[in-house]
This record gives sequence, structure tokens and C-alpha cells, in this order.
Amino acid sequence: MEVLEICEAYGGGVKRQIDYLNRFADDKNISMTTLVSSKRGSEIPRSYLVDDDLSEYKHIFSYLSVLRRLHRLITNKKIQLVHAHSTIAGLTMVIYKLRYHNCPPIVFTPHAYFSEVDRGKFKNICIKWVEKFMSKHFAKIIHVSKDEQDYAIANKLVNKAQSVVINNGVPCHEYERLQHPTLNFINVARCDFQKDPQLFIKVAEKITQAIPNTSFTWVGDGPLLNECRAEVIRQNLGDRIKFIGYRNNPYKYLESADIFCSTSRYEGQPFSVLEAISEKLPLLITDVIGHRELVDHNGILLTKKILNDDRKLTDSFSKVIKDKDKLSQASYRLYKSKYDVSDMVDKIEAIYLGDATV
Repeated sequence: MEVLEICEAYGGGVKRQIDYLNRFADDKNISMTTLVSSKRGSEIPRSYLVDDDLSEYKHIFSYLSVLRRLHRLITNKKIQLVHAHSTIAGLTMVIYKLRYHNCPPIVFTPHAYFSEVDRGKFKNICIKWVEKFMSKHFAKIIHVSKDEQDYAIANKLVNKAQSVVINNGVPCHEYERLQHPTLNFINVARCDFQKDPQLFIKVAEKITQAIPNTSFTWVGDGPLLNECRAEVIRQNLGDRIKFIGYRNNPYKYLESADIFCSTSRYEGQPFSVLEAISEKLPLLITDVIGHRELVDHNGILLTKKILNDDRKLTDSFSKVIKDKDKLSQASYRLYKSKYDVSDMVDKIEAIYLGDATV
């Protein structure tokens, strides 16, 4: 079977899933072609095809030219199934299907819905309408967490019969815990609106003042990176809070960290948190879809009530620090029980081959 993997948002969790599919897929009946945009700045394997006009959805003529090239690719490669990753790729394939009626079946993975975060009443209605309309054109929708599927069904974004949950997964990694003088909290994420780095700075400012010998590190680039670096300098916190930009080996930084701290506004199921629990890191992560399933006796969900109360926030961090060794073992048990990359890839391959019972 000839499968096309397509995404515009080639970065973060979307990048990891596509890369893992290419790296770990072992079914001899499946051949993959991967098409991405380079506009996110991530390093792209040479075997992938690149079309930056996938990111030009605000410029109609550039964007429409993608459809013609996509049609040639699907025809020449004799593509039998398309797997669209994230919203823009999904919308592109819906428009393609409306334009070219002989479109192969489309499998869609949202990697979090745009409508999960409140953007105002009118925008919320419009976004949900678009998401509902899109879902009617997909043969199967793969949700990366039960939370994400429950949200989609509760908001009538998808038909339950077309939905399946396949947890994200990461490889088992041989690690060596590195010694360091301070207690280091880390996040690995794009520096953008979804991941809310401004909240990370606010939390870090409060905790470094309240708890001695603590530091915070953000690994990842994005449109808010320079703004966040400037804010850290403005607050004279450069020795306690580091925004180090993109690194192609996040495990190196996870190994030198003690606790993982994510401030995301919304998620599908973040690979960075899975990588953290595979490295036995306890969690302090926001109480949002995609995070909740990942806290199971291995950390604390940062609710709005905690985030809005300095005493409760400090107490939450202090509790995780105190129980760090016990929580780290719980993180690793959770990883081993549910989030192995081979299981993820095998189940996605089964969807490609028509087995919807995974």
C-alpha cells in the first residue's frame, strides 16, 4: 500500500510522530511518502518531500498551487491512502477532495483541536463548525489520547464510529542521570501561544524566589522565543531561567533535569511529556486535555486554582520536590505500561491496512 504522510506543522509532536512512523514502520505491505513544509524551521530528513506553499494558506494563489502539485504527486506515486497530520494538512486534504473527486481515503490526526482553547464566542463557533465539516471527509480520525477523543465526541466534532484512540509513544532510551548543582525544572516545547511560555516565566519567577537553589530551562524555538528571552533579561532572572532555543537532542537536557514542567494551554498528547516520563522525571503540568492522562501518581496537575494562588503553587512544587524519587519511579512505570513507540506504530499501520479494531 502506498501511503502519503502530509503535514504543514512539521515541528513538535507532529514532527515526532511522522519521524517515528518513518523510522519504526516495519510492515512490508506499506510504503510511505512524506510531504512537509519547512516553515517551522525544523531539520528535515532528506527522504522527505518539501513544499513550503503548504504554509501559505493566507495567500490564496500560492496555496491553491499546492493542490495541483499534490494531485500530481498522488497520481504519479499511485497513493492509496493519505494520513493528514494537524489542522492545516487536514483542511488541505478536504479542499483537495472537493476539487478532485477521486481522492484516496484520508486518515486524520488532529494532534489537538484548535477549539480546545477559548478564543472568544464567535471564533469558537466558527472553529468548531470548520472542525465538524472537516471530519465528514475523513475515513478515520486517530486521536492521540482518550481525553482528546472524549472532547471531540462531547462537542460533536466527530462521529464516534470513525474515531479511534492510539496513544503516542516514544522509544526506550538509555540514559545517564547527570549531576548538577541546582534543582532544574525543564520544558521541551515550541515557544508559541499554545505552549504559553509567558506562564512558564511567571511560574519560574515565583518558584525561584520561594524555593532556593532552583532553575528553569525551556528547550525549543518558536515565534515567542526572543520576546521571552527579553522578558527574562528585563526581570534580571537570566541566571535562573534559560530559553536555549531548538536542540536536536532533547534527551541530553532531560538527563540533566529533575522535574518536567509544562504550561501548555491545550494539547493532544505531548511527546515531550512522554519523553520526560521515559526518563523518570516527575511532572508538574497544566490541567488541560492531553495532560490529564499523563499524571498518575507521578506528579501534580497545575489547576487554575493552584496557578492563581502563590501559596498553593509553592506548596505543589515543594511536594513534588520532596517526593521526587517516588514520583520518578511512577513516571517510568506509566511509560512502560502505555507509551511505547512500537505499539503506536503497529496500531497506525493496522489502520492503514483496514483494521479498525486496534
